[in-house]
Amino acid sequence: MNLVWYRNDLRVAAHSPLQAALSESSGEAVSGPRALAVYCLCQGQWDRHQVAPLRRWYVLESVRELGEALARRGIDLHVLEADTFAAVPEVLARFTQEHGVTHLYCNREYPLNEKQRDKAVAERLRGQGVCLQGFDDGVLVPPAALRTGKGTPYTVFGAYKKRWDVWMADHHPEVTPAPPQSDHRGDFVGAAVVDKALKALSVPEALTQQWQPGEEAAWQQLDQFVEQALAGYRRQRDFPDIAGTSGLSAALSAGALSVASCYRAASQAMADAGSRDGATCWIGELAWRDFYRQIMAQFPRVSRGQAFRPETDLLQWDQDDERFAAWCEGRTGYPLVDAAMRQLVATGWMHNRLRMVTAMFLSKHLWLDWRRGEAFFMAHLMDGDFAANNGGWQWSASAGTDAVPYFRVFNPVRQGQRFDSEGRFIARWVPELRGLDSKQIHEPWKQPLLAPDYPPPIVPHAGVRERVTTAFKAAKTQFDQEQSMGSAMDNNRDNNGKGKA
Repeated sequence: MNLVWYRNDLRVAAHSPLQAALSESSGEAVSGPRALAVYCLCQGQWDRHQVAPLRRWYVLESVRELGEALARRGIDLHVLEADTFAAVPEVLARFTQEHGVTHLYCNREYPLNEKQRDKAVAERLRGQGVCLQGFDDGVLVPPAALRTGKGTPYTVFGAYKKRWDVWMADHHPEVTPAPPQSDHRGDFVGAAVVDKALKALSVPEALTQQWQPGEEAAWQQLDQFVEQALAGYRRQRDFPDIAGTSGLSAALSAGALSVASCYRAASQAMADAGSRDGATCWIGELAWRDFYRQIMAQFPRVSRGQAFRPETDLLQWDQDDERFAAWCEGRTGYPLVDAAMRQLVATGWMHNRLRMVTAMFLSKHLWLDWRRGEAFFMAHLMDGDFAANNGGWQWSASAGTDAVPYFRVFNPVRQGQRFDSEGRFIARWVPELRGLDSKQIHEPWKQPLLAPDYPPPIVPHAGVRERVTTAFKAAKTQFDQEQSMGSAMDNNRDNNGKGKA
């Protein structure tokens, strides 16, 4: 019996493990189903990873739709409760033994905890004679495929993107259709487990009504984006008051839609001259997604809460809980920052431009540890994707992969004036400012009588760049000195050991 292990790839189309499991079993003379499928529900691991309740709801509803779609194809999706990743090897070993599984197919995952889980599963199941096969549907280019001339992983996106483009020109991703429906349809056998988990969640219905989980909705959203917004994507993607982005981040992070399907749709749209510029720009965002996943795979320290740039772990962040609470609640006195944070808490989503603005404000204006913001985002984002969230936060805090790290400090006022010039987005989320005009709304402290309920700026913008630059240079100097001392001590040990038996 062949088994498909579903993780963050909750779909039936463009799914290599499912296709392989059905293909390998097509010649077998069996009276039952050609394959089985499992999803391991690890709610304790969700707790450890601070997964947002709204994301849990989205994933569980997508699992439900997947189970029903597989049932229409004569495939049972079993939902196994495993609490944490540590319990998964035993749970899967028991299931495979009970069902006579000989082959297991799955897509690879790249964060450290997931890789450790998969290694433990592989060791356990091989002891039972189960053959495992992994695929890389979660990316367009496998994390280990691209190397610099020195044979090392790429750490600068620009150079990575050049090689990524060459790879994509030579490797056209397949988007296999969903398997045909079967005459032997059944019910979703894991429905009771999903229902129980959903009932245990506390997510307001007003919030869930804003989103549509599952593969079918994701395909509809992709088609709508390509038809209506892709052509103007490059021009409109930075404006939060415009529906100029795909909005597919949740579907991609849960795997309800494959990244290959997105790439194929954008590539086909490039045949239209009017859509070429927008499609090229959006494909670039798919490359960023691959880039952060290869960083996650090649540099495990970023999965341990460590900075990609080790010298930045020497920075002495402030420990101001009141300022952190003001940032979380949208009370910083900077309208665009506050509007973005309120949007996140109210909807479980934030525009990508605003993710950069708010992250940079926390780490550079408030001088608070970027890891606190990273965790807060994960606890609220419906599309909470560890690689993308971690990569974005480290980039914004200048702790990650960036050719020009600490020089970049966004001015939150100018960001608002540039990307929400009329103040419509701000007025929607900060009602205290709705009486101000398009100029006043970005600097309400200049007209305090017009917005008496809105706080003044929590910190001044003036001097932030200089303070950040000084702190980063000091950390780099300290790091270099410590490295130099360490090298000297190693040399002394080597010299002292010469000639000794």
